[in-house]
Amino acid sequence: MSENMVRTQVYLPREMYQRLQKRAAENDLTLALQIREALENYLERAGAEDAPILRADDPIFQMIGMFASEEGDLSVNHDHYLYGAPKREIVEPPALVVAREKSPVYATKRRRPAGKRKKR
Repeated sequence: MSENMVRTQVYLPREMYQRLQKRAAENDLTLALQIREALENYLERAGAEDAPILRADDPIFQMIGMFASEEGDLSVNHDHYLYGAPKREIVEPPALVVAREKSPVYATKRRRPAGKRKKR
């Protein structure tokens, strides 16, 4: 082992351990190598999730507004139209939310600073 390795212990479910052992025998691998490779792949994907999926200059943004549909629920039921999944029910927003959205200004209750609140 040319790299500076740190020994650690991991508990695996028996079924997972047996599958890894079988794969190791079939592919001339070690259990440790498989675990290191799996963790390396995981860390690469986890780091990629932190990066933005779309950037502002992404060409996909040029497609906005290029397409039209007769269906009024395409954004909600796209899985139904693409893959045949059951349709999802469109839920109207609660009345309270709609009322607040329509009202340009609404009063908010003033709060006392945290140190001056009455204790109950």
